[in-house]
Amino acid sequence: MLEGIFHVRFQSSLATVGEGYTVFDACGIHGANETHLFRGTQCSQNGVLVLDMEITHLCGEKYPSFGPLDRVHLDLTISEITQEGFRALGCVREQPAYKLHILGRRLGELVKREDGETCVNG
Repeated sequence: MLEGIFHVRFQSSLATVGEGYTVFDACGIHGANETHLFRGTQCSQNGVLVLDMEITHLCGEKYPSFGPLDRVHLDLTISEITQEGFRALGCVREQPAYKLHILGRRLGELVKREDGETCVNG
């Protein structure tokens, strides 16, 4: 499972379509930028890490690559995890022909309690 704070860049085959900051923890995926909210889940399926992410438009300019949709869902498979970050490949569920990948650069670790557990809500 991914755990930590990441800068993420959403890319199509043609260009970067958006970026933001995301926290991955045992509860899920949580993140945002100035115009969009990112959230979702991660799970292992047959030994492969799979991300199910929802991107919701909050205000300002929408990601033009996603069309007029206020909300899209990404189905992604992690293809690489390193100390520096990760790479995920997949598609937009509402537009399956629209392939994209996410590049995540690790910015930091999550705080651990004295008992070694990750702090979530205190």
